[in-house]
Amino acid sequence: MTTPLGATATPSDDGFYFPADDARHAQMWLPWPQEAKLQKIVADLAKKIMRYEPVSLVVAPGEEAAARAACGGVTIVELRLGSPRLRDVGPCFLVDGKGGSAAADWGFSGWGRRAEAGADGTFAHELLGLTEVRRFRTPLTLESSAFITDGEGTVIALAESVFDQARNPGVTRLEGFAILQKWLGASRVIWVDYALAADTLCTDVRALTAFLAPGIVAVSTAPDGHAYAETLRYARAALARSKDAAGRPLTLIELYVPPVKVTEHLPVLSYTNFLAANGAVFVPVFEASTDENALEVLGRAFPGRVIEAVPALELAQHGVSLTSLCLPQPARLLQRGRATTLPRSAWAQTVPDVDAILQKYIDMAEKPEPLG
Repeated sequence: MTTPLGATATPSDDGFYFPADDARHAQMWLPWPQEAKLQKIVADLAKKIMRYEPVSLVVAPGEEAAARAACGGVTIVELRLGSPRLRDVGPCFLVDGKGGSAAADWGFSGWGRRAEAGADGTFAHELLGLTEVRRFRTPLTLESSAFITDGEGTVIALAESVFDQARNPGVTRLEGFAILQKWLGASRVIWVDYALAADTLCTDVRALTAFLAPGIVAVSTAPDGHAYAETLRYARAALARSKDAAGRPLTLIELYVPPVKVTEHLPVLSYTNFLAANGAVFVPVFEASTDENALEVLGRAFPGRVIEAVPALELAQHGVSLTSLCLPQPARLLQRGRATTLPRSAWAQTVPDVDAILQKYIDMAEKPEPLG
């Protein structure tokens, strides 16, 4: 029997879901970039992450020796790779809470043809051939940096990416919700309508917000007159009026973004692009007056973890963030406190009651207000 989306099976049909970034990891995937400056950043980051969890480094054929010499005890995986934004071009790893593992392959398109896909167009498929996890091909063309989850049924997604006509022409809000529900195990989707103007790839929801825990999100905040201010106020308002899958209003924790000058190549500087690892949180810092506040706020949010500052200004100037650079692979843990199969009341294997869903998720069906 097929689903309403035309697939023979979807991840949530078989109990798989997308866990939160701060769930326990089996390993962290990192790219070995082509640029020498980025290679040094990755090597330093790999050595830090290895203190907490295993690291697998994706290296182009012929560069293994140089990468191993720079990074030390990482696992080297030889695969063709173009962009260092591994979370964008790679798969999205899923678990079922019972020891199983799978992945969603979103079919990378060069960020909606904003760049050449090249070798990255097949990277996720090739990587999954090595990891030996079950692969689910998705109906959407998307990048994993366009959505985040609390691991308990709530997904925050960047609407400007999901409904980009260059990525997914004609997809409606209801269809977008249905796909994220089926492929990520979401029972609630909160749409943030607009990416930062500096996010030229239109994909980085983590520049705007991040989950700190179920029901608690960090929000990037800027003062009046800041280059990001208008977009961040709009995102904050959307989150402030939203509830999560458990019906709780979201608690918002502010992280003030660094001051930036408006230039032709405005970088994306954000502390909500922090990276969680086993026992640690890596916080990007930008040689800015706001760095200490970010470290303090995230230290309070993750009291049981080591807070590690990671110089990230060079990354940002190359159009890369910590979360776009790194791809966590969750551990296959049995989580007794969590239902392994999310509710299917909204989307069964029959045609859904569209009117009822629209009533329940009316905010998802509304068109976003113009920005500005």
